[in-house]
Parts: sequence; C-alpha cells; structure tokens
Amino acid sequence: MESWVLQVEGMSCTGCERRIGSVLRRIDDVTGVTADHTSGRVEVRANSAASRDVTVQRIEAAGFRVTEQTPR
Repeated sequence: MESWVLQVEGMSCTGCERRIGSVLRRIDDVTGVTADHTSGRVEVRANSAASRDVTVQRIEAAGFRVTEQTPR
C-alpha cells in the first residue's frame, strides 16, 4: 500500500473536502482519502503508486490546484 500527502489550494470548506474525497474514491486503486480544508492537505492511500498522477489530475479537474506532493 502506498500513501502520500498533497498540498491543495482552493479548498475553503467541508464541502470541498467531500468533493475531493468523492472524486478520488472513484479511482480503482484508491483505498482511502482524508482531506482537511483548514490545512489544505489531502492524504491519499492507494494500492499502487501509479495512482498518484491520476489523483493530481482528478483534483485539478475538479477545480483545485495541487502545489506539493509528499510521499509518506
């Protein structure tokens, strides 16, 4: 299992957290998502590191901006 943290700009409320969670949980390999709008952090857990690029693309397609990626 892989885990990484993304710094995301544009999350301003719990609705944004739910939107990001919903978008990312549709990716087959993603097993968990924790989003926090106050810190701008999104932690993603997945079965494959290959999902990392897909998560960034999906977050940005949802109208947010990923500014940093950190493996855990």
